[in-house]
Amino acid sequence: MKNPSYLMAEDPETDLEIAEAMVAELEDYIIENELYRTLIVHTAAGDENMRMTGGALLSRLHRLQGERSELPPALQQRLDAAQSKANRVIHSLRGRFHERLQREMRARLDSLRWFLDECYEDRQRCRTEFPFEMRNRQRIEEILKEVGSNLPADLREGLQTVDRRIREAAQPGDFTWDPRVRKIYPQERYWYLYMRP
Repeated sequence: MKNPSYLMAEDPETDLEIAEAMVAELEDYIIENELYRTLIVHTAAGDENMRMTGGALLSRLHRLQGERSELPPALQQRLDAAQSKANRVIHSLRGRFHERLQREMRARLDSLRWFLDECYEDRQRCRTEFPFEMRNRQRIEEILKEVGSNLPADLREGLQTVDRRIREAAQPGDFTWDPRVRKIYPQERYWYLYMRP
């Protein structure tokens, strides 16, 4: 059997450069009514064209905070500054940000439902794409941390259904992403990252 596919993590410095670019756009992103904001981020590794969402930023900051102790002091300071600015912007626009996160959660749940439908039709493709698709579930987790109990019933029910379907489509297994970031995603909370179809 071939080695299973898994998702590689960004180099922490590149990850930080992307997070800083997202934080610089955060206020405009929240004020405007778009779910996805296209960014061109200039990094040491080259220009990256990406779609920004609130969940993507929260996920990136979570990963960077999990690696903080391993970063050089200069990068720690930059991370602290980015996190502080993000916290200030989110606090000042919390209602709008939470509404945007709920829209994003709906879109990510839809994407996961479509993926899980396809899993039953093409198991090999499901195994290959599973690590990538679980990014949607992990971003939902970061959204849940931010939104807390302010979640409409339809989103709670949709999440329960998707989680049940993930458990039906996959079995417990090794960590499905880059082993370097495993400690950032404990199995108890991020159980879906320890599953394989």
